[in-house]
Amino acid sequence: MDPSNPYYVHHSDQPGHILVPIKLNGANYQSWSKSMIHTLTAKNKIGFIDGSIEMPSETDQPAEFASWNQCNSMILSWLTHSVESDLAQGVIHAKTAQQIQKSIAIISQGTMFVASYFIKIKGLWDELEAHRTLITCNKMKTHLDQREEDKLMQFLMGLNESYKTVRSSILMMSPLPNVRQAYSLIIQEETQRQMASEPNESFSIAAAVQNRTTHAKFKDKICDH
Repeated sequence: MDPSNPYYVHHSDQPGHILVPIKLNGANYQSWSKSMIHTLTAKNKIGFIDGSIEMPSETDQPAEFASWNQCNSMILSWLTHSVESDLAQGVIHAKTAQQIQKSIAIISQGTMFVASYFIKIKGLWDELEAHRTLITCNKMKTHLDQREEDKLMQFLMGLNESYKTVRSSILMMSPLPNVRQAYSLIIQEETQRQMASEPNESFSIAAAVQNRTTHAKFKDKICDH
């Protein structure tokens, strides 16, 4: 097969291959995703991620489907080996919807960052959706809205008790935010806490040095901005 073909698999490509030097832990998503995108682009496999390479029909295009399935499975394996075990194990061992439901019911933040916790529970939600039959009726929107509310409750209830105040505030909103909006609010709270707990000694030293420099240069002229 032509190496420029996205279905081409090099002899060095193995399921257990780790594509990037850092593993996704939830808090490092930006740097991890950029590294992963660069690597998959270099391997001509980014189309499997962004959706530009669609799954061919298994019945009408069996040969092409076999090639697509081989590449897709390889990429899934790469991704599984590129995330920390606590993010991967919740999905890769789940075989039935009942197992996934149980995992969702008992999941909690614990010692994880909020981002790690959200990625883990979202993986379970996505896996559960793959086991469900799509509803096609005039109550589809109501059904989807209920699922979204269920996800919101599952996410909020699994957070540590240190977030109970912001959790209560979110639940009092009308209308309720979706789970992604709630996640964004929780991340803002976590970021503010981290900033508040950081020592400001370096800032104080820098300000003192700047103040001395200003006075030395301008003497009696002081900026009050």
